[in-house]
Formats: sequence, C-alpha cells, structure tokens
Amino acid sequence: MLKKSYLIAVFLFCFCLVHGQNRSSRGGNVTVFSDREAFYLYINGIQYNERPTKQIRVERMKDHSYDIQVDFVGREKSTLLKRGISMVNEEGSFLDLTYLANASRSNRTRSLTLYALFPAEEDMPDSRTAHVFIYGRPKQMIEGEFDPGSGGDDYYGEHMTNAEFNAFLKTIDQAGFDNDKLKIAGMTAPQVAFSVNQIREVLKKFSWDEGKIAFAKMAYPNCPEKRNYMTLTDQLAFGDSKNKLMDFIKNQPVDRDYLERMTEVELNDLIKAMRQNGFDDDKLKVLGTVSGKVAFPVASIKRILKELSWDQGKLSAAQKLYPNCIDKRNYATLLEEFTFLDYKDKFTAFVRNQK
Repeated sequence: MLKKSYLIAVFLFCFCLVHGQNRSSRGGNVTVFSDREAFYLYINGIQYNERPTKQIRVERMKDHSYDIQVDFVGREKSTLLKRGISMVNEEGSFLDLTYLANASRSNRTRSLTLYALFPAEEDMPDSRTAHVFIYGRPKQMIEGEFDPGSGGDDYYGEHMTNAEFNAFLKTIDQAGFDNDKLKIAGMTAPQVAFSVNQIREVLKKFSWDEGKIAFAKMAYPNCPEKRNYMTLTDQLAFGDSKNKLMDFIKNQPVDRDYLERMTEVELNDLIKAMRQNGFDDDKLKVLGTVSGKVAFPVASIKRILKELSWDQGKLSAAQKLYPNCIDKRNYATLLEEFTFLDYKDKFTAFVRNQK
C-alpha cells in the first residue's frame, strides 16, 4: 500500500512538473493594433511584417524584456518606440499584452499605450483578425489558422483559407464556359478580400481576356494589395486588354489617408511589369496604375526613372510621383538621372514650383 501511494505521489509530481513546463514554455504574447493607420512592427530591431497592417500578434516570446517599435506608413510617417516591455508579472508568469498604437495626426498625442493585460494562459478577447507571427520568425505570417467566421479584416472583407480557396477554384473549373465561370466567381467576389496571387489563379481559369478583365474588376474593391494590381496584366493576352485593365486601375478612387509605402518586393514587381513593355509610353501606363496609390521614397523613384529610356518619360514619371514622395527634401538628387540640360532645367523648375 505504501509503495502504491509512493508511485502515485511520484506520478502526480511528474505530471505537475511537465504541465508547469508546458505552460511556461509557451512564453508570452503581444498584440499591437492601430486605431487609424497601418504600420510595420519591429521587435528588438527586427521587422516582423512585410506588408503594413493595422493589427499584429506575436506569440511564444520567452525572454523577459523586449523593445517594441511601430513605424506608421501614412503620408505623415512617424515612429513609436517602447523599450524594456516586460513579458512576465511579479510571480514570473508570462503575460498576454495588448498595446494600442495611437495614430492621431498630432505628433504630440501619438503613443504606444498598454491597452489590456492578461495571464498568458487565458484567452484574449477576439484577436482572430490579427496577423500572427512566432517570435524569432519575422516575415513568416502563420497561414491557415484564420477563422472565416470572424469577419476578417473590416477594412476590406473576409479572407479565404487555403482550403476554401481551393474549393472555390474547383467549383469554377466545373463550369465549361467563361460566362458561367464569371457567374460563379461573381457570387463570391463581393464578399471576399482576395490577394493579388489568388486573383491571378482565378484569372488562369478563364479562356478569354474579356472574362479575366470582368473578374479583375469585381475583385478590385476588396483586394488589400491594390498597389500590386498592375502585375495582373501578365495574365492578359492582348495589348488592348492590358490597357483596359490599367485604365480601370488608374481611375479607381484613392484613400489619401491610407497611402502605404511600397515594399522592396512590390517595387521589384512594378519594375518587372514595366520591363514587359518596350516603349516609355507603355511603361508610364503601368506606372500610372500605382503612382497615385502608393508612397514612394526617392531611392525607389530613382530606380523607376532608370527604367525609362528618354528624358521626356523620366520627367513625366518624376512629376507623377512627386505628390506621394515621402522624402521630398531629397528630390533634387533625381537631377542626375536626366541626360540633357533642357530637361534638367524643366525638372528643376518643376520642383522649385511645388509648395
């Protein structure tokens, strides 16, 4: 009997020890959300999200202290930094923290404020709309864990899981003609925030450019990557069709309070799309689909100007991109991209006349 009691006690001790280790091994979590503008999140100097968003959650943070930085991407860029954020309470238990990144237009009221604090073991209030990362794995957003019933990103619409999207493609495949495929796709497009890559996969299901353009127009309003929409022209067979899609994109309204800075990957995609055209006029049409929708630094504008063969095209591009340039103080450095003195003078006069 004594031996049996001893074994039970040892078992319970081991169970508690393992259970306690499992609880503590998960670490703490932090959620940062913005009340207005999208942002990039940095933890200990490392950028986590490749695409700006309004809410991010990072899990399994096992160190006791972190520096958290938020870089807003609106036209009036600013940075919030909070050092030494502790992930444990006085008893040494990990915490689940939520911070509000206040994006008021007045720099005096911008702040990174503790919004909620819970023990890490307890469930947070609905954080299903967050982009979720594992600490130590920046730019690797966790896929497939989004709950489609949560309502998705309220700025655009619901997102499809990979399984749902594959089922959607299979349903389209079952229709024989483009008109039937478009009817099926049209039932879903107003409800879903398709990524550009998802839209590209749908376009591949259509046989003719007319159907592809029709679906691209349907999917545009809810797409969270509108600044990359011009890359879809690679799915169109005819130049006239490409122009129709680019004209459509160019004429769509822009949310001036939500201009996002173009990432390096997106800039490379834009340049790739421009290179698919031989003449400057055609390259400028591609550029025109994004010039009013994205915030550009001078370094990116310089790369774009290098893709144009003649000074006239470069001047036109420089004039288009100026309003949304985030470091206009450096715009004069673009002068070196012009070959002829006449266009150097025109560029100089343009910049000097801007307010």
